[in-house]
Amino acid sequence: MHTSFLSRFRQKSFWLKLLRDLALMGAVIYGVSLFLQRDMASGQAPALAGESIQGTPIKLRPHETTLVYFWGTWCPACKVTSPAVDSLSEDYKVISVAVASGTRHEIRDYMQKRDYSFPVIEGTQAMSDAWGASALPAIYIVRNGEVQFVTRGVTSEWGLSWRLWLSDWLA
Repeated sequence: MHTSFLSRFRQKSFWLKLLRDLALMGAVIYGVSLFLQRDMASGQAPALAGESIQGTPIKLRPHETTLVYFWGTWCPACKVTSPAVDSLSEDYKVISVAVASGTRHEIRDYMQKRDYSFPVIEGTQAMSDAWGASALPAIYIVRNGEVQFVTRGVTSEWGLSWRLWLSDWLA
């Protein structure tokens, strides 16, 4: 049996079927991703401004590459993504919007306990609606006032870095 198992790897038909199955899985995953992102903002970025939980004004500026991050303290996927966003905030402009996450004081405590330093605006329903951030985390890369990339759900620091770099490179 061991010999027949190894012989399958030498057959061209095995590799063609594997390639077909991988391509099909990739197409399905890509289709699901597009479906989940269908309501997210695209084209001209909606306005975004407010006061951070520290009391400083924050505004989306048209000529800066900015990572816009809608998240929640209660969101399990955000607990995975927030460290990546925090790390990137050292090198890129980040505006984060805490959605349904409690009072300014509660959000500040949450940030301090996790040693996060990215800027946070208390989110409103109007902000979420304007950006199409109906599920969290929702992440947008904005360059020259245009939404360049969107993603919803868990993502990596590497994936976000690549999108930010690509956005700057394409400019």
